Amino acid sequence: MIARLGWSALLLVVAALHLGAGWQGPLPPLVFAGAALAAFASLPLLRWRRVPTGLVVFSLLVLAAVAAYLVARGSAIDSTDPLPVLLDLVPRLLTAARPAPATPELLAPGALLVFGVSLAVVLSLLRGGRSLLAPVAGAAVLYTCTALLTAGRADRTGLVAVALVALVAAGWLVVDRLEVGGRALLGLPAVPVAVVAAVALALPSGQAFEPRELVEPPVGVLGVTSPLPQLASWAGLGDTELFRVSGPERAVRLVALADYSGAAWRAASLYGPIGAVAAPDLPPGSRVVEEEFEVTIGELRGNWLPAVGRPTAVTLDGAVVDPDSGSLVLPGELRPGLRYRVRGVLDVPDDDDLLDARVPTDGRARRYLELPGLPYSLAEYARQVVRHARTPYEQAVAIEQVVKQGRTPDAQAPVGSSYARLERFLFGAPGEPGANAGTAEQFASAFAVLGRAVGLPTRVVVGFQPVAGVVRGGDATAWPEVYFEGWGWVPFDPVAGVSSGGSSAAQKREVLDRLASITASPSSTPLSAPPPLVVPSSPVVAGDAVVGSRRWVGYAVLAAVPLVVLLVLGLARLVRRRRLRRAGVVGAWGYVLDGLLLAGLTPPPHRTAPDVAAGLGAAAVELAELAERAAFAPRGDRELVGAGADGPVRAAGSVGSVGSGAGEAAPAARAWRLAREVRRTVRGRVHWHRKVFWAVDPRALWRR
Repeated sequence: MIARLGWSALLLVVAALHLGAGWQGPLPPLVFAGAALAAFASLPLLRWRRVPTGLVVFSLLVLAAVAAYLVARGSAIDSTDPLPVLLDLVPRLLTAARPAPATPELLAPGALLVFGVSLAVVLSLLRGGRSLLAPVAGAAVLYTCTALLTAGRADRTGLVAVALVALVAAGWLVVDRLEVGGRALLGLPAVPVAVVAAVALALPSGQAFEPRELVEPPVGVLGVTSPLPQLASWAGLGDTELFRVSGPERAVRLVALADYSGAAWRAASLYGPIGAVAAPDLPPGSRVVEEEFEVTIGELRGNWLPAVGRPTAVTLDGAVVDPDSGSLVLPGELRPGLRYRVRGVLDVPDDDDLLDARVPTDGRARRYLELPGLPYSLAEYARQVVRHARTPYEQAVAIEQVVKQGRTPDAQAPVGSSYARLERFLFGAPGEPGANAGTAEQFASAFAVLGRAVGLPTRVVVGFQPVAGVVRGGDATAWPEVYFEGWGWVPFDPVAGVSSGGSSAAQKREVLDRLASITASPSSTPLSAPPPLVVPSSPVVAGDAVVGSRRWVGYAVLAAVPLVVLLVLGLARLVRRRRLRRAGVVGAWGYVLDGLLLAGLTPPPHRTAPDVAAGLGAAAVELAELAERAAFAPRGDRELVGAGADGPVRAAGSVGSVGSGAGEAAPAARAWRLAREVRRTVRGRVHWHRKVFWAVDPRALWRR
């Protein structure tokens, strides 16, 4: 027993050390090895006869779950309910960077896995079985989990697999012989090791399976507000230091706003932990760069964390991200002196990439095209602006130019981004407050609304244009972005006409030279003349109708699947009954045995038919006698009894017919009447839940 326990512990410790390759640093392998040894250390408790083994196992598992909750609750968005915290452990791990940081909440699922697998192995050994399969299965589970977590990168050469196979072979060839006092043949384990190595070399290698793509990141709801109205207050701070940034000179963003109600832009409310796989609704472009920055917070307040591009990693515990926009949020309030490093991916298309780029027209872009209750004046103005543009990029450049032309940035202008405020900003008469003047909020919102009116997916970003070093209150701004198929989100700047990360000023000038008519302001319709509201035409509506109809078809198919399964099972049971019917008296007894199986009363195979029938009533006893006579009597007597419903039968009233008299039917028919009576008796004894599926229960199909 000692050799068996030692070999099992060694095998699982090696597999647990290998599991630590999915985390950063030297600590995780030690933690997982300790979890495996802790399970083996519980063996004296499991052997304690005064407490049931099941109670000990339950207590150990509860203690492990409580410990995991205590270490993970601090980083959970909602830590009041333990069950969601524990259920989020694995999704949180699969949406973390690879390899995962060695934080307590990310180590918890690995430690629980190792402890649970090791405890199951200990239980199998405690039962005194001679099989050595349980430790091998446990090591295989841990090795497979490591391969899935690391996408096969943890053991590229297969050395760990070969080492585990060597340990398995040694255990199978040595442990049993040592326990019985025999001589160990240490050379034999080399044979299976060589076979496994040869198979591993012969197997084809391809793209690794990525389990993270199958997991939705855990998402929580945060009540955060849009910082867009704060632009004016930040501008009033002037030279006040909001934060410092160290890194390449790139635009720093706080939040990307995609939801527009006609009155204001709203920030997303669903956020989850930063992960490597959480894909946005509109995918990144084919040309990207990854940058890393260090940020030190000064007088910046609120929940939004300055970031660059779409964040892929951050050193702040508890930071969560909107997977679609990449907006980074800290559930707690920002404080002076807070320092962190953030890494993000930016779309950097070339000028030539955008000239002929298209925009998505399917349901993915619906969120970025919505304009509830769009006024006719804005829809008509957008149509006039782009009437000579040939491509989406030319439309965006034309809108940027016409919003900028003739309008003045003014930090004292009225705030707001409603339709009424944008109409005053674009069409207001000279002298009216906010006419042809506004903050970056009005410039960016006007561009985004006009762009959506002509079918460009747009959003508004609040942040700071390319800065390095100290970021002050006066640097805060907002800019619009347009999504181009295959190239990602491209920023525009209707305030200054240039933007970081978008196309160059020379490229835009070439487009404007081709669209010479755009340089003059398009004529606008009087605000009181048109109908008050129109809904812009969009190809998304037709697509949504098709998607909706297909969705109902899918629901109908899903609803029909269980019905079809039940129908097939019912037909299979009917076919089986017809086969038993053709078998005559013996088939009638088989029909009764099927009923006993469905009722959960299957008799042991060594019992005879009369023994089984003794507790089922007189009808069952009579049927059992008929069945035994039909099965084991001499051939002639079997033919007289009746081999089947269509086989030879004896005349009515003939001698030897059990319970038959003058004018009674053949023994096969009599047997089936008795069988139905016995089945009714058996069915009446079962619980209601067995009766519900009695006619379609497939277990009767598997009985020989």
